[in-house]
Amino acid sequence: MHVNLAVLCDAANVSREGKLNILGEFDSIHASTFPLTYPTMVLVVRMEAHPTEQGDHRLKLQLIDADGGDVVPPLVGEFTTGRPPFPGVPARTAPIILQMHGVRFDHPGHYSFELLVDGHHLRSLPLHFVAGLDDAASEDFDQ
Repeated sequence: MHVNLAVLCDAANVSREGKLNILGEFDSIHASTFPLTYPTMVLVVRMEAHPTEQGDHRLKLQLIDADGGDVVPPLVGEFTTGRPPFPGVPARTAPIILQMHGVRFDHPGHYSFELLVDGHHLRSLPLHFVAGLDDAASEDFDQ
């Protein structure tokens, strides 16, 4: 199993036709003061599974700081992969769209979303917080 899409954004949804829509992708946030409570961010993840990986799987998602400490409690859940739609094509999972509201970041620096499936690390997705804006850069985010 592997992750074929992992992105942090402002908003995401799946249309009636099954198309994934992503708005406002980012990996850095600029702020003048900390601690900072970020209003809303959305994590989108989609995985592909080989036909031999059909069945039930356990997912664990963590948001950690540079020291490896949890920023929020880890999210743990289960999902099932079915048969591939066509022979020789990997089975895709439905996108996981996780909205996070009011996440508190105590200090600037490097953070990371860590995705594990069945105890195996599949992907790290970095998120950087930058402090000390001047007035010209304050349009990104300032609280």
